[in-house]
Amino acid sequence: MTMKELGPIYWPGGLQTVPKGWTSFEFDEDKPLKIGVPARGAFNLFVKVSYDQGINGSYVTGFSVEVFEAVVKRLPYRLPYVLVPFYGSYDDMVEQVYSKDLDAAVGDTEIMAYRYQYAEFSQPYLESGLIMVVTAKPDKSKEQWVFLETFTRRMWLITIAMHTFIGFVIWLIEHAENPDLTRFGAVLWFSVTVLFFEHREPLRSNLSRIVLAPWLFAILIISAGFTASLTSMLTISHLQPSVSDIDTLLRTNASVGCNRNSFIVGYLINVLGFKPKNIRKIDSINDYPDAFRNGDIQAAFFVVPHAKVFLAKYCKGFTMTGPTFKLGGFGFVINSYHFPYTVDFPLMNLL
Repeated sequence: MTMKELGPIYWPGGLQTVPKGWTSFEFDEDKPLKIGVPARGAFNLFVKVSYDQGINGSYVTGFSVEVFEAVVKRLPYRLPYVLVPFYGSYDDMVEQVYSKDLDAAVGDTEIMAYRYQYAEFSQPYLESGLIMVVTAKPDKSKEQWVFLETFTRRMWLITIAMHTFIGFVIWLIEHAENPDLTRFGAVLWFSVTVLFFEHREPLRSNLSRIVLAPWLFAILIISAGFTASLTSMLTISHLQPSVSDIDTLLRTNASVGCNRNSFIVGYLINVLGFKPKNIRKIDSINDYPDAFRNGDIQAAFFVVPHAKVFLAKYCKGFTMTGPTFKLGGFGFVINSYHFPYTVDFPLMNLL
């Protein structure tokens, strides 16, 4: 297919030439871009702001910063910038980009539809979604009577009742002609040995054999199911969540926790229907275990990358559960109205 068939290509801003970035413009080296970074995020693995006495200032590290630096290195032009710690919420940081107090923002910032009224975003560099984390019940494979969990109570009762009934029927048929099955103790022992196909008492009546044959086949199936289920329970850790779904939390007015500066607070209220009084705003990843332990919260809501970091650090006693609400992912915040499109477009799509 030729270019004539495709038609002309229009770049953002109505340009028909390939954007070349800063090489097309004059700029002041002494005025680098002010890139905001969240300084009060609960998960400093993505962005961490530290104070360095040697330089009498702060320096910024973290996964999101490393991704941004790698992107800048791949740009076909030089992009001078300085990272500026921002101590407000993520929404406030996005609004600062809109008001031109910041030229852009880098961090674990979620791409949300309502934020597009203030700024634009780069392509997401990390997939995301909203997930619930709750405490996990003890591993049942460590319990003394774990074998009883292989079947339901109803299944156990039906099996015992049927086995007793079959033994009673065989005794009714055999007790008049079979001296080996006239005593109660002999019948009881016969019922036990049948379970392991080790019965040695001969059956005299063909009717008894007709009754016993299908039950022996059923015992074979039940034994195979029991063995498979018990093996699975002993070899695989089964962590049962203390709360299975969001409806249970809403119905019981349970308290839930989330990052204080995150969009999740509004999402829980406006989308999922939680009452504001039932939402506990938490400042640090290290505060969540104490909140669970003290009963302040029954569940915590994280974006998926944060949930993975939390479970990697506190791997015992917690698990993810419930549906994952799809989100836009982590992206860089850019004010497309502040720069020419030829500057913004390569940075927004380089990822």
